[in-house]
Amino acid sequence: MTQTERWLLQGATVVTGDPDFEDLPCGDILIEDGRITAMGRELRVEGCRVLPLAGKLVMPGLIDTHRHTWQTPLRALGGDWTVLDYLAAVRVKLSPVFLPEDVHAGTLAGALEALDAGITTLVDYSHCITSPAHADAALQGLQDAGIQALFAYGHAQGPSPSPAFPTPEHRFADARRLREGPLASDSGRVRLGIALSEMQVPWEQSRAELLSARELGVPITLHCSAWPVTGPSEVEQLGRDGLLGPDLLFVHCTFSGDEDLARIADSGGSISATPESELQMGMGFPVVGRALRAGVRTTLGCDVVASNGGELFTAMRLALQSERGRANALAGLPRRLDLKAGRMLRMVTQDAADAIGLGAVTGSLRPGKWADLVVLSADALNMTPLGRPRDAVVMQAHAGNVESVMVRGQLVKHQGVLLGTDVAAVRRKVLRARDAVLERVGGLSALLADQAALQEHWNLGDGLADDAG
Repeated sequence: MTQTERWLLQGATVVTGDPDFEDLPCGDILIEDGRITAMGRELRVEGCRVLPLAGKLVMPGLIDTHRHTWQTPLRALGGDWTVLDYLAAVRVKLSPVFLPEDVHAGTLAGALEALDAGITTLVDYSHCITSPAHADAALQGLQDAGIQALFAYGHAQGPSPSPAFPTPEHRFADARRLREGPLASDSGRVRLGIALSEMQVPWEQSRAELLSARELGVPITLHCSAWPVTGPSEVEQLGRDGLLGPDLLFVHCTFSGDEDLARIADSGGSISATPESELQMGMGFPVVGRALRAGVRTTLGCDVVASNGGELFTAMRLALQSERGRANALAGLPRRLDLKAGRMLRMVTQDAADAIGLGAVTGSLRPGKWADLVVLSADALNMTPLGRPRDAVVMQAHAGNVESVMVRGQLVKHQGVLLGTDVAAVRRKVLRARDAVLERVGGLSALLADQAALQEHWNLGDGLADDAG
């Protein structure tokens, strides 16, 4: 299918996710040249391909604001990992042995997984870039998948410098190569972003990374306050140098204090919470409730499929119910639930689009925006009767309900099948990558061998538990 085709989506329950456009219990959507041009009841248009959707629900495409997509070959290896296990296995042992073809396989498979689950836009925090070839492979994986993405070029060097990037300036130059070449446009389906090193490196390096990203004029994302450390936080350091701003997407912030949350809110920055990995790995309690009360634009990400799932329906429920549980434990028998289900849907649609500078073109369904949308099987047993559609999406839907997906008006999944994709070949590719990287490090039993050396690379501060307990 090409973007020149005209589509009429007909007869669906339409959840617009837009404050200016009410939901439609039985509505039509006209799509031309990749954009929504009309919405309403019983639209009469000639010369369109008609997609009858009686009994279905159409909603904005979901937006995942934090995923290490290259790690897809490691799926299910870390079901019992703590954050220390993760750092030892993935960042210290495995990351240095990923070849470009492994990065491509992981990124392609992970991006297709996201599309399959109704995620039309992805922030790919790609921090396994040990050469220009690795960067090109990751970018190619996103482009091959057909997803809309912010390719957040990772400056993190891992446990030791790469021969291809002996200094941070070499990484800056490689990111500039992409910005001046394949990612020069800010309107392309894949755009450039920058993922900063964890601020365990000297402050001057962190500052240089951020300033180089701003010279490129791209969004910036960084891990932040995922465990308690001594000294100033990332937000505090950035604030001292006047470097906070609306182009910053902070990830985790589970140990961010009220002052830091206020700083982020005042600067127009955003947060990506990843409740499934945070709750498992000991990275603190998800910041969602505190961040929303502080007025911070808050979004959700899947983070790492080595340990948890790669879809946002689970993330929405975990974030919602864990926050409700914490509030209820303090209140006793609650008289009301302050955090509403519909608020979670906004976090993974319009708020997420705003966080990465795409709010004017995606994140909700309204004329003029790209047709980034998902068709859910509202006639499935787990969603029947539909009741309150927005709440049903959050509280009842799962990835198996995703029947069709459009990205910029292009149908990339239809009636449960990814289009234009040899899924079997992708599976073979990612399985080969899994087997190859594990063989290079000596197998599964060798993954956690370097945990004792973690403090050489990360300031773990006060976050270490007492084994005697």
